[in-house]
Amino acid sequence: MSLLNVEGYKNLKKDTSSGGVVNVDKRGYKAYLETKKIALQQHEEQKQTQTSVNQLQQEINTIKNDMNDIRLMLIQLIQKGN
Repeated sequence: MSLLNVEGYKNLKKDTSSGGVVNVDKRGYKAYLETKKIALQQHEEQKQTQTSVNQLQQEINTIKNDMNDIRLMLIQLIQKGN
C-alpha cells in the first residue's frame, strides 16, 4: 500500500492502489475512541439508573398494596368488634 498526501489536508493520505482516502491522524482517532468509551459508560450508567428506578417503583407498589391489605383487615377487625 502506497500513500500519497492529499492536497490541502495534512492528516489525509490517498492509497494509490485502491484510490481510497485514509485519515492518519492518530491523536484524533484516540480522541474518538475515548469519546466513544465515555458515551458507552454513560449509556450503561443510565441503564443501571433506570433499572434501579423500576425496581424502586415495584417495591413502592408492593408496599402500597400491603398497606391497603392491612387497612382492609383493620376495618374488618373493627367491624367484627362492634
